[in-house]
Formats: sequence, structure tokens, C-alpha cells
Amino acid sequence: MPTFQRADADQVATWRGKRGSAIDLGEYREFLGQVAEGEGGEITLESGEARRTVKRRLTTAANCMGKKLKYRRSEQDTICFEIV
Repeated sequence: MPTFQRADADQVATWRGKRGSAIDLGEYREFLGQVAEGEGGEITLESGEARRTVKRRLTTAANCMGKKLKYRRSEQDTICFEIV
């Protein structure tokens, strides 16, 4: 049986800080601001960049701007998307 323990607000606040600092999505937002609905884009990943991370950041930036993305199949080192 698990052990349950109550945490006060100060302890909960320390948990929130463990996740790390927020990423600046300015570059993603700037790029998406130039792309209209029905258009798309292609991102070429640099070495060391994780495809999943870049897609998550791009999706987060698009959601903040009220845009919806649809990803298209692409090569391993590129990400292709369309704004729908």
C-alpha cells in the first residue's frame, strides 16, 4: 500500500521550479507569423537537435498564436508542416 503525505504550498512551489526555465519561442513565433493559413514551411534540423523537441516548440508557438498545424511526412532531418 502506498504512503500518502500532504504537502504545503511552499513545498509544491519547489516542485514547479524543477522543470527548468521556459524556452524562448520568439524565433518560432516570428517564423509562423510570416506563414498564412493554407501555406506551410520546412525546418531543417541542425545536428544535435531533437525532431520531437522542435515539433513540440513549433506546436506550442502556433497554439499561442491561435494557429493549428498539420505535420507532413518528411526526411529525418527536416520537419514539414501546413497551417490549417
